[in-house]
Amino acid sequence: MTGPRCTQPPTGAAAEAASMHRASIPTLETARLRLRAPTLADLPAWTQIFADWPGEPMGGEDAWTEFSYYTGCWILHGHGLWAVELKDGTLAGFVHVGLEWDDWEPELGWMFLPEHRGQGFATEAASAARDFARDLLPDVVSYIDPENHPSQAVAKRLGATRDAETEAAILAVDGEAVQVWRHGGAA
Repeated sequence: MTGPRCTQPPTGAAAEAASMHRASIPTLETARLRLRAPTLADLPAWTQIFADWPGEPMGGEDAWTEFSYYTGCWILHGHGLWAVELKDGTLAGFVHVGLEWDDWEPELGWMFLPEHRGQGFATEAASAARDFARDLLPDVVSYIDPENHPSQAVAKRLGATRDAETEAAILAVDGEAVQVWRHGGAA
């Protein structure tokens, strides 16, 4: 066994149950991508992405915790984390509609491996996740660090608009300077 037991795939009846639960998560297809239920095999990529996360790098245990709660959002909220793979099956990154502990509203987020950035995959995957969310939620936002210019560009390409009022409220209540990009809700 390598790594903590919680990171090891289940076997037997537990593996069958996990597969059944993953099957309930919708798979979304775009021109170049497939958004699918995450598996434990995706955890190393997630951990790699968050080891270099700007301002908040994470070790393995924290990455596991975050991976778990984004995955658990499917059961608790009806939306959550997708693994994003190229049509050839190569894992490129992740997209989610989720809620972290301190989120004010459901968040649309994207995280991609370095070799899959700058190719439009984040915009393509986030667009599919946003469209999925529009059937469920009145609105979604993206919380973006003011220094994260690539993510700001994705939000702009998605047609999101800055919400200065919510940004000011978050700064006043939480003391955090964050950009809030609003994607609009159900049509």
